[in-house]
Amino acid sequence: MNMLLAAAILAAQGEGDNAMTIDAPIPVVISTDCGTDIDDAWTVAYAAVSPAIDLLGCIGNHAPNGISGQVARDNVVEVLADVLGMEEHPPVYAGADGPLPDPSTPLETDGVSFLVEVSRSFTSTSRLTVLVIGSHTDLASAILVDPGIVDRIRVVMMGFESWPGGGDGWNVKNDVPAARIVLESGVPLTVGPADVCIRRLSFTTESCREFIGDSGTAGEWLAEGFEAWPHRLDGDPPVWPIWDNIVIAHILGLTRTIETHRPRLLDDLTFDHSDPSGQLTWVVDLDGDAMWHDFRACVEEAQ
Repeated sequence: MNMLLAAAILAAQGEGDNAMTIDAPIPVVISTDCGTDIDDAWTVAYAAVSPAIDLLGCIGNHAPNGISGQVARDNVVEVLADVLGMEEHPPVYAGADGPLPDPSTPLETDGVSFLVEVSRSFTSTSRLTVLVIGSHTDLASAILVDPGIVDRIRVVMMGFESWPGGGDGWNVKNDVPAARIVLESGVPLTVGPADVCIRRLSFTTESCREFIGDSGTAGEWLAEGFEAWPHRLDGDPPVWPIWDNIVIAHILGLTRTIETHRPRLLDDLTFDHSDPSGQLTWVVDLDGDAMWHDFRACVEEAQ
């Protein structure tokens, strides 16, 4: 076992699997590049219909495959209004259309203004949860605009490949300086990495349709979108993960985590562990069966 991972696990000994013990709905804002992959729509839908979550709003942001802040915003509205049939839904704002111009200049979008403003109702002892399932551009801009926001929010992100190496194929990669700002800001941070998503959140086309295809209009839409998505990971049979649902699993208490040091993020997306600063929480496993059971029940109940 890698010594860094072993040390982190030793530091976390005594922690058991988390349980769903939600006393009141968790206030959440989602920052998403919805439409760049199928998983964002699943996560937005889950947050919108779960009675354990109080979705205060969403921010659409950029991705290099043609997703602008406005396009992502429109895709979120489609999920909420058309797929879920919500006549009234949480506000959705357009965020950044591209990465930060430099590490000290924020992109002041409607999404950033919303995040800063809505966070003002929270404190260091009662934090707003920000789920980052796209680039970090809008969150980093909010930190640059109002550095005090790090004392009012906690961040749960889907990104990086694995511990302790780091690496990233999409969310972090799409604005590395922004991700570095978030990492170095000291904001309470939980990382849901790709290796856990692949292991616990993957479907084949057939298993996805069997799981959710008969769960009303929304379930059929989700299954059809999965079937139409052209990408699959190599395997027998080939699968594709619903990556972003790891952030929901975590806030619902369905993950196992370790507390470890906060490394530096290098330009090649790997971690430098030689001069860590602070702590972060890293998801090492999750209860996929419990999460998917809850997901299906929430989707069916909402229709």
